[in-house]
Amino acid sequence: MADERFAWHPVYAGRTVGEVAASLRDELGRDQRSYTLVLEGAEDRESDALAAVIDLERRWGVFDFGWAEADPAALAERIAAFEWERESRRELFPFEEYRQIAPASVPASGMPAAGDETGRPWWAFWRKD
Repeated sequence: MADERFAWHPVYAGRTVGEVAASLRDELGRDQRSYTLVLEGAEDRESDALAAVIDLERRWGVFDFGWAEADPAALAERIAAFEWERESRRELFPFEEYRQIAPASVPASGMPAAGDETGRPWWAFWRKD
């Protein structure tokens, strides 16, 4: 599947699944390092740190609650598989829907979270899904 090429996808058109996975792995690794640095300096600039953490959580938390500690390569592969499913359907459906139809291909993160009726964990009250 790594050689399959996106044609329809609005973000990844023209790129292969392997290229997308590699790009996501690099972005995730950078964001994990940024997240760690932000938390280390949170006492000095609390409001800036909170804004940065919220942005990173919005970006990656949808895919894995423990994204900051997750293996970047494995998580990138799961996200690339999700984006390929979007390409195959030619529909930009949410990750939560993908998780429900393909539970074997989207393993749960280490800690189960109690969710509300939307399927979001309790801590995601601030997210606008």
